[in-house]
Amino acid sequence: MISMRAWPTSNMLAAELLKVRKRWMPYALLLLMVAGAAILIWLGGYGSWVEERNDPEFGYGQESLRTFALPWSLTGLLDSGQFWGAILVGILVASAVATEHGWGTVRQALIRGRTRSQYLTAKLLSIAIAAAITLLLAFGVGVGFSVIATALADRPITLDVPGGPSVPGVALMVLRAGYGIIPYALLAFCLAVVGRSTTLGVVGILFFMFVEAIVLGILGEQSGWAADARAFFPGHNVQALLAANRIGSLGGNSLAPRDPALTDLPDPAIAALVLAAYCVGFLAIAFVIFQRRDINA
Repeated sequence: MISMRAWPTSNMLAAELLKVRKRWMPYALLLLMVAGAAILIWLGGYGSWVEERNDPEFGYGQESLRTFALPWSLTGLLDSGQFWGAILVGILVASAVATEHGWGTVRQALIRGRTRSQYLTAKLLSIAIAAAITLLLAFGVGVGFSVIATALADRPITLDVPGGPSVPGVALMVLRAGYGIIPYALLAFCLAVVGRSTTLGVVGILFFMFVEAIVLGILGEQSGWAADARAFFPGHNVQALLAANRIGSLGGNSLAPRDPALTDLPDPAIAALVLAAYCVGFLAIAFVIFQRRDINA
């Protein structure tokens, strides 16, 4: 779908990266993700653990401990980061793509020798690079919070626990969560390209993600074909990928509004293929419509 002729030159990509870097959205995304990590680790985890530990009625606060202590905190950080990261990246994508239509700079870019495919590909790659760097920085800060909280709780800072991941395993966990963001980012990309509207992209991604979470919750309480229909939703397949990030049989707390205890999830490999199909579909719609559209501004 994206041929070699559509691949942007390094100068095109550098120009688009400069545009993204000058926008305020990536920095807002970083601040919001760091704030979310702080809420999860310090309020939902360490603070709750201190209160529960000092109250004999609550035992030793093992659930709260798994929220902030390594390596269990990785599961909650990545699960929360996938959901809220998908929304924030979707907003960034919609803003970066559609704003240029409002500025009237799309036609100017195209008459300077870029093909339409090169323009759109460069735009998409620049946003992907900026979003990846931003999300990885936020995840790194969250891990730093977890290390400090684990040390304050006088717990060992180690990955060597039953079912714990290796260092390459942690990288794979990050890749699973990142892969779960891509379909939603491309949905926002598709909406922004088709509608030439930041509002459509932003409202569309917010509406889809929250309505999808509600619908999946309702279908999960049913049986038969209704329950099976969840396999066609990207969110159910994303959850299958994230379930593979669990450490042992224990799941950590998360800020994502979904049920972390689901067991009837598809195989992660099948889930990855379903999500890939969504990605290809959104890309195809965006590129085909952009190629055929009259651009007057």
